[in-house]
Amino acid sequence: MQNAALRTVGLDAVYVPFHVVPEELPAAVEGLRAAGIAGLNVTVPHKEAILGLVDELRPRARACGAVNTIVRTRRGLAGDNTDGAGFVAALADARRDARGARVLLIGAGGAARGVAHALVRAGCTHLHVANRTRPRAVTLVRELKSRRAEASGLDVLRDRTALGTFDIIVNCTSTGLKNTAPPLLFPATRRDALCCDLLYGKKSAPFLKRARTAGRRTMDGSGMLLHQGALAFELWTRRPAPVTVMRRALQRALRA
Repeated sequence: MQNAALRTVGLDAVYVPFHVVPEELPAAVEGLRAAGIAGLNVTVPHKEAILGLVDELRPRARACGAVNTIVRTRRGLAGDNTDGAGFVAALADARRDARGARVLLIGAGGAARGVAHALVRAGCTHLHVANRTRPRAVTLVRELKSRRAEASGLDVLRDRTALGTFDIIVNCTSTGLKNTAPPLLFPATRRDALCCDLLYGKKSAPFLKRARTAGRRTMDGSGMLLHQGALAFELWTRRPAPVTVMRRALQRALRA
């Protein structure tokens, strides 16, 4: 996706993956800094751990306490977060508006933090953060500084009354990587609820398969991947992202 975009705008650059284990993250950041890398993305499990390894945090990253995009500037490495804005843009593609919506967010990790802050900024009416360890959900809600947000454990996923109030349900956990899904009682959700998983492709299958079995609309994380990537591209290059080209490249990659 990113390489297709770079070719389209004629930049002499390449986007490549680096596998970095948690204990080597500080050394990796210093190595990339020394190599003159123009920018990079950060994925699980490093989005929170990398906060103290950059030279500055931009408002979105500081607000949500997670970094998914790093940009080299004259002052050094700047940490930003395009996850949340990418998710809101993906909702728009699915013809859903975050403004005025009641949202259930499952999980409180790095990706969830970016999405939660973006949903509050976008004007959701109510945001319920449910996490396996309730204190972490409470911490995230406290950081949101919004009366429209509340926290709980996963008991809400079996609460028929509560589930019937949500317009959008978002799985921000990595359970799909283990071929499992949060224990959500899908038949109790609204018939017009949109069920989303931040994972994409086969990794999102368990959660979305159960949602489709219950007759609910679904959205995987590919739209968020596209739009957060397009925003990152613009931060790195200061050029408009060729979103159509990036979408086609992503679709080809996901089919491969």
